[in-house]
Amino acid sequence: MRHLTALFILAALLALAGCGTVNPYPQHVYSAPPSKNGRLDAKTRPYTVLGRTYYPLQSADGYDEIGLASWYGADFHGKKTANGQTYDMYGVSAAHKTLPLGSRVRVTNLENNRTVILTINDRGPFVNERILDLSYGAARKLGTVQTGVARVRVTSLDATIVPTRLADTPGKLYSVRVGAFAVRDNALRVHRQLLAQGYSGANISVVDHGGQILHIVQAGSFKSRDRAERVMEALKDSFPTCYIIS
Repeated sequence: MRHLTALFILAALLALAGCGTVNPYPQHVYSAPPSKNGRLDAKTRPYTVLGRTYYPLQSADGYDEIGLASWYGADFHGKKTANGQTYDMYGVSAAHKTLPLGSRVRVTNLENNRTVILTINDRGPFVNERILDLSYGAARKLGTVQTGVARVRVTSLDATIVPTRLADTPGKLYSVRVGAFAVRDNALRVHRQLLAQGYSGANISVVDHGGQILHIVQAGSFKSRDRAERVMEALKDSFPTCYIIS
């Protein structure tokens, strides 16, 4: 990962601010602080970019986000990614600011419904409001090379393992978790969708997850696991990563 001088960073930012077109090669400036006790997981270690410290999620479980994705290519081809791999612009991978390195996700281009499954192996993009930086190869599969930026849905495939079925416990509630969103507007959109589908018990809770605020959307809570499973199955087409918690 490239380490730039403060002067060069400033010049790059000024150049970007004056550009009126999409930049397909956003700057990747990564500086991970060393671990003081050697116990920090390299996949989720905090890091600092342009004076801001990011705290990656400890797990990608339940992550489901909609936002803008860009792509990066020749400027970084052959260089090291945040997880130490050599970046192959023709391969299928992506950079994300807070998902654990090594996370497997499904990326859907919401403008043409193309999808690709890839691994997060880098950090970024640190440009505007973009949530994902695709490799050139991934961008080709999604049809975003020409546009440079596209609206996508990023869904984690690191699903929770559902334990062996047990008998219902009196007084116990089973909730169907639909997704976790860093952007509140995305959570509100999904909440409205659930209400429109008749899930009057749908709710949003806010949690601090490793330093990042997440908005957790649930379709409701149920006294019977059978009922929760029926709701989960009904929602699978729209929310493939939804699962039951108790």
